[in-house]
Amino acid sequence: MKVKDYIAGLLFLLSLQVVAQQDPQFNQYFFNPLGVNPAYAGSRGTLSAIAIHRSQWVGFDGAPSSESFAIHSPSKSKKMGLGLQVMMDRIGPRNTTVVSGLYAYKIRVGRSGKLGLGIRASLYNYAFDWDEIDYKDGSNFGSVERGKETFFTPSFDFGIYYSDKRNYIGLELTHLNEGDIGFQADNVNIEFASRQQAQAIFIAGRAFIINRYLTFKPSILIKSTSNQPAFIDLNASFLLREKLWLGASLRRGYGAVAVVEYNVTKLLRIGYSLDFAFTSLNRQNGGSHEIFIGYDLKLFKSGIISPRYF
Repeated sequence: MKVKDYIAGLLFLLSLQVVAQQDPQFNQYFFNPLGVNPAYAGSRGTLSAIAIHRSQWVGFDGAPSSESFAIHSPSKSKKMGLGLQVMMDRIGPRNTTVVSGLYAYKIRVGRSGKLGLGIRASLYNYAFDWDEIDYKDGSNFGSVERGKETFFTPSFDFGIYYSDKRNYIGLELTHLNEGDIGFQADNVNIEFASRQQAQAIFIAGRAFIINRYLTFKPSILIKSTSNQPAFIDLNASFLLREKLWLGASLRRGYGAVAVVEYNVTKLLRIGYSLDFAFTSLNRQNGGSHEIFIGYDLKLFKSGIISPRYF
């Protein structure tokens, strides 16, 4: 195989890996809005830590696996929010590590509402291991160099987020600088082989308190980017006795998700979700599983609001 054919193949692979799934999608975004909007930082009113693990399409070789850890807190005056986020994502020959710093400025709106303006500054580390790729025609590429390659790319996001006691709505614009990724093959440097695409992420939800034992909360997430169909996730969740969340999501073009979260204490909550694909993909793997843990620490002698709806 010629070097130019090898390069063309890598360009195609990179476009699939970086554009189609440039960031992992977690099911439980409505329990962790920080993952889809930096302006949420500090919104829980105290120091809060979140950890998520997702295993997608269990049983497939090279199937996606993702972890995210974040910690965020308001300032003592509650006018600002600060956060730190670390995310790791693996899919096939590509490993991605992201370290992000978050800042949000809070503006009081009305009696109970707050409007946040936030930024997320991230450094992406893409690591490609070409030795993990098995080519269908069995080519060894002659003298073409294989092995591992690593690239660093900065990324900047902006978000706006409004919430009050029962409502939230937010919009995030991600990868505003559309960072470039290059690679090197046989001492031929190919710059800008793939590019992060800017996208808009819209979220909204409302809690309807039916009675002291039951609360209904519908939520929606929409991701949109140029030249691709919009990603749409619709969720309906019920809070039972201020302890147990039970919910389900419908995801456009994919299937459904079952979600459960339990408030162990006022400070500790755990969650789990399971995907159900409505395609033949569902019969070829062991499903997709996600585990969520959240913990709030008392800070500045602030009271912990319970129950919290988002």
